[in-house]
Amino acid sequence: MKNLEKTNIRFFNLIAGYYDFFFGNWIRTTQKRAIGIIKIRNNSKILDVGCGTGNFLKILENSKKNLSLYGVDVSKEMLKIAKGKLKKSKLEIKSVEKIGFKDNSFDYVFSVDAFHHYSKQNLAMKKFNKILKENGCLAVIDLSFGLFLNKIFQKIEPGNNKMYSPEEMRHLFKMNKFRDVKQNKVGLFTTITYGTK
Repeated sequence: MKNLEKTNIRFFNLIAGYYDFFFGNWIRTTQKRAIGIIKIRNNSKILDVGCGTGNFLKILENSKKNLSLYGVDVSKEMLKIAKGKLKKSKLEIKSVEKIGFKDNSFDYVFSVDAFHHYSKQNLAMKKFNKILKENGCLAVIDLSFGLFLNKIFQKIEPGNNKMYSPEEMRHLFKMNKFRDVKQNKVGLFTTITYGTK
């Protein structure tokens, strides 16, 4: 899976300068809907895994809440853009498989339009569970075009490991001991799946 990570680094470094122009408004809309569903508490510690150009963290920075914000991404070019936008967030170049935060340290972990790029998706779920505090919330916001189109998109998008249907994602949450798992549509092809540790 090392090659998949390298593919993602190359792909996102290449498109970093154009990412917000092509996807920014669409992604921000789904992100705002997701935040409305999750209802983040004041004084929370939040990690955005695969934070890209920092759009999600920027929305959180602009909220009236006192939040400790962290972001990780494999692409240094995406993070360069994020650093230009963000004032309060702590950012690191790191893959999800290599995050080394202390156990029980986050109130919320978000993965926004990134889960299908993770090399080891089940390992990512285990890491999320470890770094979340008791009663912490994991939220995965990702695309699904249906079984057939997911397979096609997986083949044509560089670095796409596997796209989960909403049913598969719900099962993955439950397999990894998340409870109260819920789902909502936040875009035409985008679903938020969230659960409690």
